Amino acid sequence: MSRSSSFTKRSSPSSKGSMEGNNGVPMGVPASSSADEENNHELNAPLVESKGKNGPDSPSSGAGNGAGAPNIIKSGLAIGESAVFWLIMLFIASVTMTVGNKYVMKKWGDFANTLTLMQNGTAVAYLATGRYLGFMDMKPFTGQQWRVFAFTAFFLSMQILTSLKALPYVAIATVVVFRNTCTVIIAVIDYFFFGNKFSPLQMASLATTTVGMLIYAWQDINFNLVGYLWLVGNSVATISNTFWNKVFITKYTKELKIQTSYGVSLIQQTETLPIVFVLAAFNNEGGAYTAYTPLALPAKLTILATCAGGVLIGIAYPKCFSLLSGTSVVVASTANKAVSILIGMWLFGTRLSVVQVLGLAICVGGSLWYALEGKRKK
Repeated sequence: MSRSSSFTKRSSPSSKGSMEGNNGVPMGVPASSSADEENNHELNAPLVESKGKNGPDSPSSGAGNGAGAPNIIKSGLAIGESAVFWLIMLFIASVTMTVGNKYVMKKWGDFANTLTLMQNGTAVAYLATGRYLGFMDMKPFTGQQWRVFAFTAFFLSMQILTSLKALPYVAIATVVVFRNTCTVIIAVIDYFFFGNKFSPLQMASLATTTVGMLIYAWQDINFNLVGYLWLVGNSVATISNTFWNKVFITKYTKELKIQTSYGVSLIQQTETLPIVFVLAAFNNEGGAYTAYTPLALPAKLTILATCAGGVLIGIAYPKCFSLLSGTSVVVASTANKAVSILIGMWLFGTRLSVVQVLGLAICVGGSLWYALEGKRKK
């Protein structure tokens, strides 16, 4: 569940993500492998924000073409504001962070923490460059901010590690089912402890998701206890991160406004690096380069692609929200999951029973229904 890695665009945790909020709408944008595809690669702030239908205001939102601009510049700007273009970019990033991470972990599986260092390091470099060049607005950093978001960095690191560790043992479909199950658990906690109310249709959609999950797990012909245990750990980290973000990220970015989402994202990602470095040292990953050298070219390129994919997904999500309705992005995200499952079945030779496919369809359908009902409720 990659990178991975999100500052909430909404204050309620039940409203991606993997890896995308747990219901298919990005609660923030992963800049890491948590990627938990869009979950949760992740819970970080958007790497690029836009002003549009559903996107937040940002000084870096799209530029006008200008009457005297050269045609090539006009053409480039037109592509940059094309919904189809950004949906394609979102698709590429989503599949890269889901299928790509699984492929890498099967080829280079002893070095999950090193992979995380590379992916999160790329995100930090991108955010720091944006701050230095002035196209990402960040307020002054304080010691209190670094202390508060250290907890988020820890949860995020655990999300990424457990996600990568699970991928070699389970089907991508299983990862998707677990992420959708997180949606249900988050909603239940939100209802009992935070007083969030749900409509009858939302409750029905959550029940549908749960039934689908149970059917899938009951007939999981690819069941692997180790993989399931890693996914349980990933779920705990995801849920913990969601509610920590609900309390503190909303407070710092929405209420007190003492830091921007860019700034919080940079703090989070930077703080993951020493945590993951210690984990890499503890896991004796000093031979990562030696193991990397003999890898086939496709594996090497995929490792680099996942580093770029974490950044790309952080750019593509807010752009899609600025150019399309939230419902359209939810549907596109669900379609990306389905395609990732199909590609994974073809690439890794994964087999699913008829009952599993039925359970998966019910689970994903229930999650999509819940996401759409949530948007309708607002």
